[in-house]
Amino acid sequence: MPQVVLAAQMLHTANDWRLESFPTLAQAQGAASPTSLAAEVAGKVWLFTLGPKDGSTPDGTKVVEIGPLPPISASEHLLRVNRAGGAPGAKSQIHTHPGPEAFYVLAGKLGQRTPYGVTYAEAGTTMTGHGADTPIEVFSAGTDLDELAIFVLDADRPFSSPAKFD
Repeated sequence: MPQVVLAAQMLHTANDWRLESFPTLAQAQGAASPTSLAAEVAGKVWLFTLGPKDGSTPDGTKVVEIGPLPPISASEHLLRVNRAGGAPGAKSQIHTHPGPEAFYVLAGKLGQRTPYGVTYAEAGTTMTGHGADTPIEVFSAGTDLDELAIFVLDADRPFSSPAKFD
């Protein structure tokens, strides 16, 4: 999946992820800003843009906006998109990321367990994760899960680290 590293000053006003669709990957790439990632995922062409609330990209069709995201302080930021999922009951290890994670559920039901409790998101909806270094376990809570996990991370730290719930 796509990722890009950005200098910190580029993110001072960005606080939401905007997911838009395009007819072709070339069009999405042509419309991308320095805080965007273009990719073809699950039979659809996407442009993932980190920016101010209620933004738009010419020729893009807005699918959803996710945010606001918890702030992150870093000298460089890594923007990354992963596609994940699994059969009912499948779950990740308990882990942390050096920045917030957000989700868009393509199919199924996503569960997220953190020290703050358990939350769920159904197909076609979003979920904003907590800030950097929050322990998290993600799981398939219904039919087969297919989801996009979207990150804003400290580029100087490992993508993921093992964690425990206290």
